[in-house]
Amino acid sequence: MYFIIGIIISVLVYFVLTLTMGGIGGLVFLLLLTGMIGYLYGEIERLKERLQKIEKLNGIDETKEFHASNEEIEKELEQYMDSEENKRE
Repeated sequence: MYFIIGIIISVLVYFVLTLTMGGIGGLVFLLLLTGMIGYLYGEIERLKERLQKIEKLNGIDETKEFHASNEEIEKELEQYMDSEENKRE
């Protein structure tokens, strides 16, 4: 929904700039659009860095790959289910 609203607003801004500034209005619109995209890219990168710091502080490491056999997974699930049943009793 926001994507469609953004497209409509962009088209309206483009037409307003083109009508008020003539041919250079389109260029101004492209410059504004490029600036907004660059700013959003920078904000996303900053948020990614903050998320990585938070993950590091909490001990979450996505680089480690966890490999377990089906038997090990089943055993762990059975232990978990048994512990949940003991808690309910």
